[in-house]
Amino acid sequence: MKQVQKVERADLLAILATALVAFAGILSETSMNVTFPHLSKVFGLSLGVLQWITTGYLLAVAITITLGATLAHNWTERRILFTALSIFTLGNGVAMLAPDFSFLMLGRILQGAATGVAIPLMFNLIVERVPRQKIGLYMGLSGLVVSLAPAIGPTYGGYMIGAFDWHMIYSFIMPVPLLSFAIAFFNLKNSSGKSKRPFDILSFLFLSAALVFSILAISSLEEGAGLNWLYVAVFLLTFACFIWRSLTVEHPFLDIRILKQPTILFGILPFLIYQFTNLSSNFLIPNFLVLSKGVSTAQAGFSLLPGTMIGAFMAPLLGKIYDLKGPKLSLLGGNSLVFMVMAVYSFFTSWLNLPIILGFYVLFTLGRNMAFNNTMALSSSQVSREKTADVTALFQLAQTFAGALGTAIAAVLVNQAPDTAAGAHHVFSLLLILVTGNFLFYAFLFRAIQKKQAEKTGPKQ
Repeated sequence: MKQVQKVERADLLAILATALVAFAGILSETSMNVTFPHLSKVFGLSLGVLQWITTGYLLAVAITITLGATLAHNWTERRILFTALSIFTLGNGVAMLAPDFSFLMLGRILQGAATGVAIPLMFNLIVERVPRQKIGLYMGLSGLVVSLAPAIGPTYGGYMIGAFDWHMIYSFIMPVPLLSFAIAFFNLKNSSGKSKRPFDILSFLFLSAALVFSILAISSLEEGAGLNWLYVAVFLLTFACFIWRSLTVEHPFLDIRILKQPTILFGILPFLIYQFTNLSSNFLIPNFLVLSKGVSTAQAGFSLLPGTMIGAFMAPLLGKIYDLKGPKLSLLGGNSLVFMVMAVYSFFTSWLNLPIILGFYVLFTLGRNMAFNNTMALSSSQVSREKTADVTALFQLAQTFAGALGTAIAAVLVNQAPDTAAGAHHVFSLLLILVTGNFLFYAFLFRAIQKKQAEKTGPKQ
């Protein structure tokens, strides 16, 4: 019998330390969303301006996530995490003491930058230090820690803004990075044998500009102002320059050439669709219940909580299923659940009510959690250790971009529809089409893996 390798306790705690940074960052993001009406009165600013508290944070995350591959090659794990913790703690302190909006924005951008550095490190530690037989379980455990943040964020933010001054949101978050530092200081070990990679600053600037203008274009859609074609043009130009530079330079800043491998391309596409579907649904469902079904705001907010909490606590078990039964059950089974939910939401939109949406959303989160991180785990296992950091960075970049795009597209479809119910039907129909496409992507993915394994073993004698 093949002996299953054990995960060292120090590595488990190191993964937890990095997950705590991601938890703190996501908690600060989701808890602030419910404070905008209050902050509008405090600062005398419109909701459109205050939206940059979230948009600026997401931009910072997206830009620094792209550094994951370069940092993984050139910095030790301790240096990466302690740098991220220092920046996050500084940003949290600035936001905690912020006298005005500009200082709050500075704190949010620093928090976002630190979170973007920490998230790729967390997944790199899992892929590189956890045995293949247990990778699903540890993806699930990290998913549990990170998924709790958006689950409790709105409730936490709402309670804090009602009971205390808004600054206290950050005061109560401060112990989290300090706890992460203590755990990592005693448990995080550096890897040996890293190959250095030159930092191509021109590629980084091109990609950063492309991300900034893509988010600006998406935000213009979200605000209902129509697509800003200047932003789109600058995005396309800078993104094209980034691709050209990455394909021609000897040592690319982020090796997008690995997307030529079907085992990566057909993994990242469903991964992107899951995040697009998740954020679209999270935006749409509460608004649909309030505006179309006459549900109270408090009840509408609760509609997502049971599914999110159950999905978070079930994540380790769902990861264990991946380890024991292989990827096909997790990926195809998870996508089947998501497909079923979107089919119900799409075909029976007018019949939906709070109990139906709540119940099916539980199934949605279970299906998504079965397939989401396990898709990245499967694709990451198909490349050499030297390329895992690039794969992780690309997947996390896709996740950030898909989340912003999903919310914007859902908002546009609802705003342009005759009423909220019709808009919800359009969004759910789009999501159903995208999730159906995942079956095709997974078929290509499994075929590519099978072909790769056949080439590795060679013809039978």
